[in-house]
Amino acid sequence: MRNTIKTALKDNNFVFQTLKEDSEQLILKFGINLENGRCDTYIDLQVEAERVLIFTVLPVSVPQNKRSRMAEFITHANYGLISGNFEMCMTDGEIRYKNVYIFDNTFPNSTDVFIRNMYVTFHMVDRYLPGIMSVIYANVDPAVAIHQIESVVDPSFN
Repeated sequence: MRNTIKTALKDNNFVFQTLKEDSEQLILKFGINLENGRCDTYIDLQVEAERVLIFTVLPVSVPQNKRSRMAEFITHANYGLISGNFEMCMTDGEIRYKNVYIFDNTFPNSTDVFIRNMYVTFHMVDRYLPGIMSVIYANVDPAVAIHQIESVVDPSFN
């Protein structure tokens, strides 16, 4: 799986930094420019657990006085998501989108499957970031922000 991930990233022109690499774990980091902001993405391959965690960290930290409203927004956003979820650290206000998938070394690893799972995080961050920003900076009610996002039909999701 280690080679699959590195090959997939290189083949798709992602320039990454290796934060950790040993027999049990591989952690990679790279920046990504999305339509609605620049984010950092972390790939965490956990060999023994046979899983890949993909985190895309949003370019904003939620102020302490907005965290309960953001927790409400994230709860609304996560409801019904099929692959992955938003998370917020209540201590520092960091928000990230996490997608996890399990692999099995008896089945051929696929660069396409890895890329598809990674792009889920990008699409979800791009879709929900405007709502996150509106809750933080424009004092939009979390339920209203979610309605504005989820009532818009995005043809790229077809």
